[in-house]
Amino acid sequence: MFPIMNKTTCLRSVLGAALMAALGSGCATTTDYVTGQRVRNMYTLDEETRMGGQYYAQMVGELRKSDAPIDQDAARVDLVRDITRQIVSVVHITNLPYKATFVGDPDFVNAYALPGGNIMVFEGIWNPKEGLVRTVDELAAVIGHELAHVNCRHSTEAMTRQVLPNLLLSAFMIWATIKDDDSMQLLAGGLLLGYNGLVVTKYSRKDELEADRVGMMYMARAGFDPEAAPRVWERLANGSDSQFKKTLSIFSTHPRDKLRADELRKHLPEARALFEAAPVKRDGNRKLADILPPPPPKIPAKQKNSGS
Repeated sequence: MFPIMNKTTCLRSVLGAALMAALGSGCATTTDYVTGQRVRNMYTLDEETRMGGQYYAQMVGELRKSDAPIDQDAARVDLVRDITRQIVSVVHITNLPYKATFVGDPDFVNAYALPGGNIMVFEGIWNPKEGLVRTVDELAAVIGHELAHVNCRHSTEAMTRQVLPNLLLSAFMIWATIKDDDSMQLLAGGLLLGYNGLVVTKYSRKDELEADRVGMMYMARAGFDPEAAPRVWERLANGSDSQFKKTLSIFSTHPRDKLRADELRKHLPEARALFEAAPVKRDGNRKLADILPPPPPKIPAKQKNSGS
């Protein structure tokens, strides 16, 4: 009896939480800073900033454990922060504690945006063999994309969308367990996996395309040539399988590279007009390989710890 009573109590708790989530997420609407439309978001901007600060501290802690060099390459740190500062001057939300962090890992081709204004750029973004960017404008396209995620508040909007469905599906799983029905448990598990594998990623792909478009407008307003934005994704689309891991687009949180490039080109005339109207034009066609000195050699962890 006790196991069943515990499961029943748990089911009631989950259903109660789902009801509260439904009421909370349904009532918690706010105005999108970018589009001006009403959107659902359970989190305030202050809560989002605190959350992002916690995530940032955790990520930096993990990176330090792996001896990743953080903000140690002065020339690259200055470049990333300078571009970030220039684009931040034209974004929609100006009162966030924006901060750009450079991680000197040439093997990691990525950049992250965290809620509240922190972004992280990894050296692999401009790796000569497997990187995405070659010029200052192209690096600005990547940074603009990440700042667009922050201003669109994609992280907390996605978290708000996912609360109720995940709670309801979890309740269904508990109910199937109480009934000791293997077929219902399989169905519940499949629904939970399917939702998180298809529906959630569908939202994420939509957010990625919005961040592409908004980020291109940001870089153009800041004086960087927006032509660089679709060029980044065209380069990735044309990359060899040995350079980039290809995944089925329907299961990916990111759209196909060619789709991203095509969508950006649709909005290029609007971005071009913003670029032409920008009060300052950046010298963004400079190649990163020409303006940055070779990165400092990485010191193996054993040698670093030996004190020799």
